[in-house]
Amino acid sequence: MRAPVRWLSILGPYARFVRYAPLAPLGVLFALLAAVGLVQPTFLSTNNLGMLAGESSVILLFATGQTLVILLGGIDLSMAALAALASVLIALSLPTLGGAGVLGVLALSTVVGAFQGYVHVRAQLPSVVVTLAGLGIWSGLALAIAHTTLPVQTGEAAVAWLEGSSFGVSHAFAFAVAALIVLCACLRWLPLGRYVYAIGLNPRVALLSGIRVGRVKVLAFALAGLFSGLAGLAMVARTSSASPTIADSLLLPSIAAVLIGGTAITGGVGGLGRTLIGVLTVTVLRVGIAATGVDPAYEPIAYGVLVVVAAALSADRSMGRVAEAR
Repeated sequence: MRAPVRWLSILGPYARFVRYAPLAPLGVLFALLAAVGLVQPTFLSTNNLGMLAGESSVILLFATGQTLVILLGGIDLSMAALAALASVLIALSLPTLGGAGVLGVLALSTVVGAFQGYVHVRAQLPSVVVTLAGLGIWSGLALAIAHTTLPVQTGEAAVAWLEGSSFGVSHAFAFAVAALIVLCACLRWLPLGRYVYAIGLNPRVALLSGIRVGRVKVLAFALAGLFSGLAGLAMVARTSSASPTIADSLLLPSIAAVLIGGTAITGGVGGLGRTLIGVLTVTVLRVGIAATGVDPAYEPIAYGVLVVVAAALSADRSMGRVAEAR
């Protein structure tokens, strides 16, 4: 009986670290808020925090869909390109089809996501390869359809509900949080959640236990496509315009948000609640860099460093698994 006690005493500090590790992203968020607040005291005002929430809405939609794919051990590099294509199609369809056009574009983005998932499963290609190809295809299509920015009439009924704010909270941010909560509830109370985590931890064991791994992956990529379309819609509402390059700078921050929140790049560990914290952290970093007068050129460098550090800390290396997207 003494040997286990000795081992527990040795592993005690590490055990405590593992126990409180999920709180680390929240600590990072508060520390970052405090640091920016010290440099720029007005940053923590109510109006600025409301603006901060509005700034995070699009990244939150991207990160929500991305979290589901990463939990499966994959990654979707095409979300920003698909969102840009969706924004262009929404801008073109609004004058004639209105809300029906928006619903059609969202359905199309969902089908595109499902198609990518099907190719990933059926051809047994890594998700990074399939979605990297999708990034090129969808961005090329968006550029071919619209060579420049397309204006959208302010107050269009189909997008106006995402404009403005209530009680200091952006409508777009409230919608993004609501979408995250709905998906979180599905993962919590439907079999889908158990399937996703089981596949992320060990797809072979999940398959042998009767889980239809291929169908779950296709569904996850379909939802990622839907959230890409929703992000495109939110950007149209926010800027009253659409562009084939409107989301080019948001792919890396959205992936960084998922990893900073504590979702393991190797899959099976993490969750949407952590992603919300990661999104707020990334948004504080984005806005804080501008508020403190730091050269914006350092922003992508910060994301790159954060992605590597977060992936290294959250990767599951048990049983010789490699921290690499399948």
